[in-house]
Amino acid sequence: MQVFSEADDRPHQHDDNPLWQESSLFCWYDIESGTGGFWRLGQEPIAQAINSCFGVFDRDGNRFRSNVTGVPMNAADRGEGHMGWGSHLRVDFDGHAKIKADFPECGADLKFVDFHPRFDYQSIALEGGSVEGLGHHFEVAGRMTGTVRIGDREITVDALGYRDRSWSVRDWTWLRGTRWWPCVFGPDLSTHVVQVARDGGIIKAGYIWRDGKTIPLADSDVVVAMESDAMTPRSGHGVLHLANGETLNISCDRADAVVMHVRGYTAVETLGTALLDGRRGMSNLEVCTNATGGNSEPVCALGSNLTNGLSLR
Repeated sequence: MQVFSEADDRPHQHDDNPLWQESSLFCWYDIESGTGGFWRLGQEPIAQAINSCFGVFDRDGNRFRSNVTGVPMNAADRGEGHMGWGSHLRVDFDGHAKIKADFPECGADLKFVDFHPRFDYQSIALEGGSVEGLGHHFEVAGRMTGTVRIGDREITVDALGYRDRSWSVRDWTWLRGTRWWPCVFGPDLSTHVVQVARDGGIIKAGYIWRDGKTIPLADSDVVVAMESDAMTPRSGHGVLHLANGETLNISCDRADAVVMHVRGYTAVETLGTALLDGRRGMSNLEVCTNATGGNSEPVCALGSNLTNGLSLR
């Protein structure tokens, strides 16, 4: 099983394909304080473009969102040990991932600490198979700590979280539907399920990390309760069939959700509490429903944040 090194957290050398991109994604939810957040940064060095979706919220319904796609990338946005977007967002990789956000209405100073090694995602979730578009890819459960400012309120964060790093050619047009669902319960237990609708059918993959070992999924069934905006989940339920013969039932609710729009692809990042055998953890149920291959931005949202800037749920 391949394990990526600390060096692979840092930006990589790109090829000459304009679709080559490198991304870093974080999602986290502090169950006790009711505070959560999501950030995906994608850099396209050949196209010289940035895609970024950043959102945070608190228990009282205060929210902030910043979503841009295809905006110019500057030389300072990408360095030997960091990735960012202008003066607004930056992640530094120095053994841990350190995130800073600086907007007039929102700020953050956060650190993500991994719970387990950076396993090659395809080797642990696909049992030797591969999926076009995943490329070099690892995902890690962990803990996010630090502070977040929403408006004038500063909140201390101690959250469970999940992160994703990838670098490869990425064509957003082939995705017709996704269910990307990490849940983290602590250093000893996390789950991940992905289902992708594309030309040729449905791809299913995933794994659990339990007591120091990875177990791939042999199959999964994910059902999502949706709002009438046709994109925002209210809740999710999954039946996970493990390769060792076990079956697990997992569910999640929605504390809040962030709408991400990147290169014509729209997904809703639904953060909340996961339940597995009586144990609570964080959940980020990402859902994209796009059976006909549309690429317009959504016009309304029920329960998810589609508004850039500061708003109230």
